Amino acid sequence: MKTVNKEIKRVITLGVLALVFVFNAGIAKANSEKKNNDRKSIELRYVGSVNQMPVFEIVCDNEAGEDLNITLRDADGVVLYTGSFSDKKIVKRFQFDNSSNDDIKLKLTVGTKKKSQTEIFQINRSSQVIEAITVAKL
Repeated sequence: MKTVNKEIKRVITLGVLALVFVFNAGIAKANSEKKNNDRKSIELRYVGSVNQMPVFEIVCDNEAGEDLNITLRDADGVVLYTGSFSDKKIVKRFQFDNSSNDDIKLKLTVGTKKKSQTEIFQINRSSQVIEAITVAKL
């Protein structure tokens, strides 16, 4: 009789533990999906140069159509640009006067009324000269 009671207790305990693990895994997955959706997609792309000054494009997805404030600062904290948008896809182009070959460090902050998100980008500049010579028989 004692062995039957011990066996029943063991089965019930294992069942309860299994349920606890299943419910915790479901809650953890739901929380991680929510955090990923709250984060905005921010991209900084090099699109070319005009008068030997680099041009970059900032792309931010705003699927909810919230009021977004975008602030662009340099490494010293000087505000280079600030703007407020409510479009679903925000695309802005910037040209930087970088006559020297120094690296550019940018701090991009995208914020709503509830929260803000900061991304830091470092732009390294290098140039190559390629000379192509073609010999053709006429």
